[in-house]
Amino acid sequence: MEVLGIIVEYNPLHNGHLYHLEESIKLTKCQYVVAVMSGNFVQRGEPAIVDKWKRAEMALKAGIDLVIELPVVYATSTAENFAYGAVKLLDSLKVIDCIAFGSEEGDLEKLSKIADILLEEPPDYKRALKENLGKGLTFAKARELALVKVTGDESISKTLQTSNNILGIEYLKALKKIKSSIVPFTIKRRGALYTSLKLEGEFASATSIRKAIKEKGIKAVKNYVPDFTLKILERAFKEGQGPVYLQDFSPIILYLLRSGHPLENIFDVAEGIDNKIYKAASKTSNIKDLIKLTKSKRYTESRIRHILLHLLLKIDKKLFKEFDGPNYIRVLGFSEKGKTILKEIKKKTELPIITKVAQYKSKIEDSRMFERDLFATDVYTLAYKNFAISKLDFFHPIIKL
Repeated sequence: MEVLGIIVEYNPLHNGHLYHLEESIKLTKCQYVVAVMSGNFVQRGEPAIVDKWKRAEMALKAGIDLVIELPVVYATSTAENFAYGAVKLLDSLKVIDCIAFGSEEGDLEKLSKIADILLEEPPDYKRALKENLGKGLTFAKARELALVKVTGDESISKTLQTSNNILGIEYLKALKKIKSSIVPFTIKRRGALYTSLKLEGEFASATSIRKAIKEKGIKAVKNYVPDFTLKILERAFKEGQGPVYLQDFSPIILYLLRSGHPLENIFDVAEGIDNKIYKAASKTSNIKDLIKLTKSKRYTESRIRHILLHLLLKIDKKLFKEFDGPNYIRVLGFSEKGKTILKEIKKKTELPIITKVAQYKSKIEDSRMFERDLFATDVYTLAYKNFAISKLDFFHPIIKL
């Protein structure tokens, strides 16, 4: 059995994702594909445009055999934590032979070299990093300049400007850190950058697709997503279950901030950023303006979004200190071929496999991380125009194709 692992969000699944999947299968020559997918909230620090089951359905129709949920505490975290959680989960399945990820660089050797330095942190790198941080630079910029200094390679600055390169480096770091036997591959990304807001070219970005849906409606993206994605989105929107955006949670987040809900224990809060957020919350009634008022050279928009999302979902620092990766395997969907992989995983993994949510307490020794997933779904459905019920995880069926 040759099994490929991929890490996805499919927010939503578009033509570029389909290209990556097809090229990954060609490159690795694997017979089966397992995807670890973010649930209802994603690494960008936002809710997914439609829920995890609809996106799992997209994944299965694209040709993936088994979809497993990445716990929300990792799915909404920094690139480093996101990558570590996802890679650790793939490795824990004990059936994954290789992993393929997209990157703007397309050069696995170069990305691996950067990952080695970041993991090992040689003395000259640590000195350069400390010096740069002392100048008041953001951690990302300080790290970038330190890498350029120790390698003498100016092109690293360009490499670290794009999100897929950064995630790719973090995937490689995680594989090295846990000494995984999974073999990495990278597919050179084609089309628009992840952050592009323009709906154009052969492969538009997920960001531009979400923006177009919000501003122009679902028909505006029909040339940029597979037919099955379009149909799933149309069905969800017709049922009042999307599109979901961060702005939908403005009243709740602003209420929490104005009521003085403590931020100091929320993940990624440090250096007085909580005071800036409280101050901004007193001047506006929506998230978009709050982020604008808070962001600065030191406090990036991405970091602020993550903090606000962690506040909304009650994700605190303790969860990252007390867990070393996901401690369960939550199945969202599978194909007929996926049944075969699932049987193999059951034979080999040491983690409990959750297919019936009602049984989670008897299967997971410490269920705090899983309960964040359940809570995240309860919060997410508050943005539905109808069917905004709680406990959806307990009765929504696994997606089978």
